Amino acid sequence: MPCPCGSGQLLAECCAPYLQGQRNAPTAEKLMRSRYSAYFTKNIDYLINTHHPSRRASNSREMITATANSVTWLGLIVLDTEAGQLEDETGVVEFVALFQEKGRKTQLRERSQFRKQQGRWFYLDGDILPALKPKRNEPCWCNSGKKFKQCHGKK
Repeated sequence: MPCPCGSGQLLAECCAPYLQGQRNAPTAEKLMRSRYSAYFTKNIDYLINTHHPSRRASNSREMITATANSVTWLGLIVLDTEAGQLEDETGVVEFVALFQEKGRKTQLRERSQFRKQQGRWFYLDGDILPALKPKRNEPCWCNSGKKFKQCHGKK
């Protein structure tokens, strides 16, 4: 099975070792990708365990489960990374997660903050950004195969 994170690798060779607790994600981007794969596979424990302990809410499990069960994840696009490498203590990853909810394709664009603590990366929080908006004649972000103007760019 291809990895849901969009790396082009097989799940078993990409995010599965992180999701199964065999290894820790070595970079902020790998953690972000594995968290997307965890939403895709509904691995709630992984999502909770990789959220920084200082930022976990008492109702985290319920909120994450509700999100994971209410949408169909369609793809991930990593737009940018800042730091977040092996030698770093903090990192930022900007991404777009494509999903379908109640029959409507949409996107979540976020600039996520990560922190490494005792050699392990954690998700801190993220800022929601405006949706990607391609130029009119470019392919639509939803992967429909249509030009943006003929798809989500209709007014």
